[in-house]
Amino acid sequence: MFMNDAQQATLGFVFNQSLAINTRVYETAFSDLDFGRLVFVDTSSPEFAPGLVTFVSSSVGSANWYSGAAKDIAKADITRDRVETRFHMASVGYSYNIEEVGQAQLMGMNLDAGKALAARRAYTEFMWNVTLTGDATKNILGLANQSVVTTGTAPADGTGSVTTWFDGSGNATKTPTQIVRDINNVLTGVYTGSLTVEMADTILLPYSTISYLAATPMSSTNSETIMSFIMRTNIYTQMTGQQLTVRGVLGLDTAGAGSTKRMVAYANREDVVKLHLPMPHRFLPVATADSVHFDVPGIFRTGGVEVLRTGAFRYLDGI
Repeated sequence: MFMNDAQQATLGFVFNQSLAINTRVYETAFSDLDFGRLVFVDTSSPEFAPGLVTFVSSSVGSANWYSGAAKDIAKADITRDRVETRFHMASVGYSYNIEEVGQAQLMGMNLDAGKALAARRAYTEFMWNVTLTGDATKNILGLANQSVVTTGTAPADGTGSVTTWFDGSGNATKTPTQIVRDINNVLTGVYTGSLTVEMADTILLPYSTISYLAATPMSSTNSETIMSFIMRTNIYTQMTGQQLTVRGVLGLDTAGAGSTKRMVAYANREDVVKLHLPMPHRFLPVATADSVHFDVPGIFRTGGVEVLRTGAFRYLDGI
């Protein structure tokens, strides 16, 4: 009876501690891996739904001149595609052993929240990677490797007819003017390729590229950096008056064809692209199977990134 009471007291202690720890952990933000900045996160589906079917439609047809005596009235119609997204479960939690719990009780201390923070960080890293490059084991694609997105290669007019903006040593292989042109060509391509319906408002670049653009002046007589010039004069900003979002992210250094650097340009809007996350990460109640190990399971469910309007996306490789 005494042993049962002690076990219950220990379990109760861990349970109460986990409630406080988990509350603090949920309030912790990892700004360097905030995948919600990259894409709209859709949590509207039921947590345990097996998946989601989306019907994507677009209009076709155009108006034309017509005579009242004619019978051939111009007609518009809509096309409708069915896209199915499957949801998958993943997990990451933490645990304590009887020694850790006993010492905390003896000394009147709280359990360390480090394990819970590590679990939460692992979830955030997992979802960041899924958002950017997907996961081949579940046939999930990310922002940077969608098969339906138009992909181009930068013009091969750099030093030695290369496509890259700079070499592995950080030496320029294209002029700042050529780099600005490459970026604006992609933004313009989204606009004209969609018959002026879509405009990309976000660009993702490798960290090394962001660093180069932010440190390299436009010319020997103009100390303004390439990045500053792009932010001020890009086509999107000139046409809308809104600031273009440019982010450096991991995973793009080899995302392009032939393992080259890739630039991702897209409209970061809910109707264009979303990340399905029907069940964000959650910690379940403490469980123990042997009274000496106390597990706090963590689970979440996601369907990855879904691109709804491919015309608002474009890749540029070889930069």
